[in-house]
This record gives sequence, structure tokens and C-alpha cells, in this order.
Amino acid sequence: KADYIFTDKLSGKTIDRPGLNQLLGFAREGDTVEVVSLDRLSRNYQHIQQLVQRFKERKVKLIIDDLPQTNTGNALVDQFMLDMMLNLMGFVAQNEREKIKERQQQGIAQAKKRGVYKGRAKKYAPNSKNREGRLVYEKIKEQYLSGNYESKSQLAKDNEISRQQLYRILQSINKDI
Repeated sequence: KADYIFTDKLSGKTIDRPGLNQLLGFAREGDTVEVVSLDRLSRNYQHIQQLVQRFKERKVKLIIDDLPQTNTGNALVDQFMLDMMLNLMGFVAQNEREKIKERQQQGIAQAKKRGVYKGRAKKYAPNSKNREGRLVYEKIKEQYLSGNYESKSQLAKDNEISRQQLYRILQSINKDI
């Protein structure tokens, strides 16, 4: 039975996740951290190495459920076997992530060839699914077309968006005129 459970809804592709950060801030010497699978910690080989090293330095025991436990009676051999398995599984996790990204890019390229790829929906557009985005777009359009603004930088600040985002919106407005 676990005393504390830390979870994340973000992918293991990044090491900067709230649940992982809470775990790292909480784990103390003598604690045991149990993870269902190594790729739940991270899918990046270097991140896995860093995390395992942090646990070792803090003398926190790490148990990975999908890795076989070795108990040869020789602590040095057991540690060597664990390190070797962690390195291998870390490589597999990162390789799997890279293959997923590669297949995704291939799928996008095929969809573009067929003319069915539209990309991410625009947040600030007249037909945006985001109500706030539609309102910001309409407000900017009204101010821009009426000339009711000091500068484009000020127009972006007033609407709490970046200048780059403003320029994209203005480009869309100019295309529609």
C-alpha cells in the first residue's frame, strides 16, 4: 500500500511535470518510489539517467514494476543488473518516442498530399470554437479597421496577446478585406 501517490496528466516526453516535481520535492532518504513502467518517469534517455542518479544520491529506492527484480545475494551484482536494465529500458523508451514522432510526421505529410490536413484550429479567428478567441478577434478587427489604436504594440497589450499573434490576426483580417 502506497502512503502517497503522485500523478501527472502530461506525457513523459518532458521532465518538467507537476506530479514528478512534487515527487522529487517529497522523496527523502529511505523512501521507496515505485513506478508502473520506466517510461512513466520519462521517455528521454538523459532524463531517466538524471532521475535515477537523483534517487541514488538521495538514497531513495526505485522500483520499476515492469522490470524483473534480481536478488543474487550480491548487492554489487544486483545494482549492476538494475543499472544495465535501466539503461536498456531508457533507450527503448526514448527510441519508442522518436518512432511515434516519426510516424506522426509521415501521417501529416500524407494528409497534406491528400489535401486533408488543416493543422491546429486557430484560437483567434471569426469561426473559432473558442468563444473568447472569437471575441478578441472581433475586438481587434473593429479597432484595426476603425484606426482606433495608438500602435500595434499597444493594440496587442490592450488585448493581452503577443505581437506575433496580433500580426497573424491582422494578416487574416487583411486577407479577408
